[in-house]
Amino acid sequence: MLHVQERRRHERVVLVCPVVLRDKAGRTIFKGRTADMSPCGIKVIGPPPAAVSEGLDVWLDMKVPNPRSAGPRFRVVKLCGYIRRVTDMGDWKCVVVVITDADFPQSIFEPHP
Repeated sequence: MLHVQERRRHERVVLVCPVVLRDKAGRTIFKGRTADMSPCGIKVIGPPPAAVSEGLDVWLDMKVPNPRSAGPRFRVVKLCGYIRRVTDMGDWKCVVVVITDADFPQSIFEPHP
């Protein structure tokens, strides 16, 4: 049996929610949805065109489910980071962003009932 050693520092969790990537000037450069994330990074997939390139500093606006039963069902989470990798996924683009600053609570990584 083949065993693969996981080299990531943090486990990824599946989280599917809408996301918008913006450049430093606030212009929308990519719209898509998250595929998975960890405290250090996030994978975003979406249809082209994508005005994205590796090394570009970006802001992300994610609409995530609210883990609390009371209050709004969703909240907007803002992240700051840079694009580590851009690849093609069939007709879509896959953008991996390294998170450098975030306002999300650790609770979004916990399982939801």
